[in-house]
Amino acid sequence: MKIMTLKRWGDLSKGQKWLLVGVVMVAFLLLYTIWHLVHGNETFSRPTQESVPVQAQPESRSIYFSSEVVKPLPQGGDYFVNYRLQREASRQEAKNMLAPLLDSSVVKTREEAQGKWLQLSHKIQKEEEIENLLKISGIKDAIADFGNNEVAVIVYAPNLEAAEIKLIRDIVLRVTNTSKDQIRISYRY
Repeated sequence: MKIMTLKRWGDLSKGQKWLLVGVVMVAFLLLYTIWHLVHGNETFSRPTQESVPVQAQPESRSIYFSSEVVKPLPQGGDYFVNYRLQREASRQEAKNMLAPLLDSSVVKTREEAQGKWLQLSHKIQKEEEIENLLKISGIKDAIADFGNNEVAVIVYAPNLEAAEIKLIRDIVLRVTNTSKDQIRISYRY
């Protein structure tokens, strides 16, 4: 058996250099595999998004928010209470994220944040208007969700008659100016 002794890099032959590089790569791969098996999918402490200094001009970045759908209790009136509580928490979170951007010294960032704030305020106003008009028209309770491509209305009722569906659709059309195919009506009891 031939034993390889340590030599200077320059003294090694081309084959020995490739062999050494291969051994080192296999060792690193083994260490990485062992590390991954031991620690699993733990996240590292580095941020997941690129940071932009406040004074720097961002390159065509847009502000995006998404909401997380949390399933409320499926029981009658509790559903509507829980939905409103979760919706308010989600709105407050969006406002808290936008608030520092409204004070930004970067004009484009500030304008985008103002636009998002205005969109959120408009959405809240439309949802509340639909819900209030439905209650005034005799519906016990309802939730309106003004989304990107549709308006969803959930009514507290054991079932819906054709006249009630027409009433709900007419109110939503009057408030939002959307088309009939963008309105989704359901009931929950």
